Amino acid sequence: MVIYNQIAKIIAVCRSKKKGTKKNVISEGFLKEDYGLIGDAHANSNTHRQVSLLAIESIKKMRNLGLDIGPGEFAENLTTEGINLASLPLGTPISIGEDVILKVTQIGKECHIGCAIYRKVGNCIMPQEGVFAKVIRDGKVKAGDKIRLIEKQEMNGKIEGFSIQRVTEKGRDSVEDMIIREIPLTIFLNSQELVTLLCTPGDLKYLAIGFLYSEGLIKDKGEIEKVVLDGEKGIIWVETNEDKEGIKELTFKRLITSGCGKGATFYNVVDATGCKKVQSKLKISPQEIFDLVNEMQHQSRLYRATGGVHSAALCNNRNVLIFSEDIGRHNAIDKIFGECLLKDIQINNRIIITSGRVSSEILFKIARRNIPIIISISAPTNLAVKLANKLKITLIGFARGKRLNIYTNDWRVTA
Repeated sequence: MVIYNQIAKIIAVCRSKKKGTKKNVISEGFLKEDYGLIGDAHANSNTHRQVSLLAIESIKKMRNLGLDIGPGEFAENLTTEGINLASLPLGTPISIGEDVILKVTQIGKECHIGCAIYRKVGNCIMPQEGVFAKVIRDGKVKAGDKIRLIEKQEMNGKIEGFSIQRVTEKGRDSVEDMIIREIPLTIFLNSQELVTLLCTPGDLKYLAIGFLYSEGLIKDKGEIEKVVLDGEKGIIWVETNEDKEGIKELTFKRLITSGCGKGATFYNVVDATGCKKVQSKLKISPQEIFDLVNEMQHQSRLYRATGGVHSAALCNNRNVLIFSEDIGRHNAIDKIFGECLLKDIQINNRIIITSGRVSSEILFKIARRNIPIIISISAPTNLAVKLANKLKITLIGFARGKRLNIYTNDWRVTA
């Protein structure tokens, strides 16, 4: 087991200006990609031992011997709690806080008799239980930041490792990077080829049903007779019990889309003017928005591992109810709608959060589901703002940190 308890976190951030000395605890540090902790003597782009970690559980072993020691005295940069660092396989990606990703490069090290801790106590636990890592993605780190392991088997084939060349001002180095996988999924509706979506593996049934639901080709769950997925071939067949005039009128041409940019939208099926104004008295506070965005970002394991996907979440005021990730921002939302339809989960009068740009098609998707509030970490388009205002949807953008922009219907955001 690598986890001592359900909450693994940083206990202390430590650094020193000279090697061979204890490190001092600091309130906050910055881990620079392929370098280490800024201001620390051990930070170096030319080594695989850029950051050192030691568990507080290991330090307590020495305390039990009667030694008065604490974080930093073993010259570790990060003191952790709740995770058995020494049991981690080499190459394990570790996510810290909101941005940082480390990769384990070494377990233990040769202990120099002249080091500060050895001179002080005559023993050192770093050779067996200290861990070293490279900084894969930089960011701030502080006490209390949560630690998560990004295990490849947990990704269910959604990522692939590649050997790449990373170039910095100091030169070139061979490193391993984790890349999001992209696959084609061709949807057949009533035996006719409809569209090919370029997407992230996983939740493909939800994606197909959600896409058809968003485009008005399926009105409710009762219309679905059969769904057959061939994951290896990337094909899904959806059969309905409705002989829909709208489907007959479609020209069944194989569109290929990742669901970004314009995506795939059949305007001859869903008239843009047919969207009704959203009727909802739902309100939300700024703090609830910040908390929900933070919760969504913490669930985004694929993004933290690769930086190559969009995230979306269906929420109430307090919690993320459904979370989804995909290379396409449209796909991520359609996966949520598909899961809700198949599992009979309430959609209307909820909140959608997206990491991607809010365009007019995104607005139409949520308007059709009677969703009154959409929150984005990114920007809206001008047409999306105009449509949100017309459809009585509260559109919030650039929700980052403790800041946000309210573009329309600000009465839903309480003071």
